[in-house]
Amino acid sequence: MSFFGNAAGNKGKKRDKYKELTLAIKQIVLERAKHRCQECSKKLSGTNSPHFIHINGSKKDNRPENLRAVCPECNEGKSPASDSGTMFSSFKKIFSKS
Repeated sequence: MSFFGNAAGNKGKKRDKYKELTLAIKQIVLERAKHRCQECSKKLSGTNSPHFIHINGSKKDNRPENLRAVCPECNEGKSPASDSGTMFSSFKKIFSKS
């Protein structure tokens, strides 16, 4: 530790705060979405439980700004690796047609 504090400042604490996807973070995201799917606007509750998508693709980045609440139907096929521009998704499309 130096005269000016630790080298990382408060960044380390902020990163640790959003390390895990907690119930509190999920609640913030759901309230922001008004308990509706952010893709199709279906009500999220009971049997239509919410799923959370990481916008930037990093599962370690659980900041509420980086999360979207979606229904199970809209969540299917939604992952950073399944973007239409990736080679993996192209192979997946080719081989799934058989």
